[in-house]
Amino acid sequence: MNHQILTRTIQNLIDSNSFLTTIESCTGGLIAHLVTDVPGTSNVFWGGRVVYNNSAKIALGVSPDLLETYGAVSQEVALSLAENGLFELQKFSNQDNRLICIATTGIADPREESSQKLGGLCWIGIASTAHPPFAVRVEASPHHSREETKLEFAMKAFELIKESLELNVNYVTLGRMKL
Repeated sequence: MNHQILTRTIQNLIDSNSFLTTIESCTGGLIAHLVTDVPGTSNVFWGGRVVYNNSAKIALGVSPDLLETYGAVSQEVALSLAENGLFELQKFSNQDNRLICIATTGIADPREESSQKLGGLCWIGIASTAHPPFAVRVEASPHHSREETKLEFAMKAFELIKESLELNVNYVTLGRMKL
């Protein structure tokens, strides 16, 4: 694991007066766990939620129709998770902070596949008060373990948080990345 990316991302959150929340499915709370391993994060981390089951996603505000149409592992659901997480954060935050929600949804085990989705696939969504939401598709190596894949997804999420903090103008990215 690259601790520099994690430490730099947390420092960027502090420097930019930002506040972060996480909504995690396939990473199962790993992003929140890693954030809280860094001293001083209580100043920038509101908290996180694990929404592993579809009913938990619906309880957060994801439309059942969206889940049925696109499936839980999709760009649309990643964006909805991030936007709903941001909305939740906005209810409790200081208006002076930049707010960011990062969300993951995917299949962590590279050898596991659903009827229509690849194993080792993750969509990471980011919603922020500073720019339009965006989502990135990440594919892990099929040779990695479930734990390695979750860590890869989490580290990619930190890179995207850093990217989100660097955005100053309207910006929408739809990308595909292989790890």
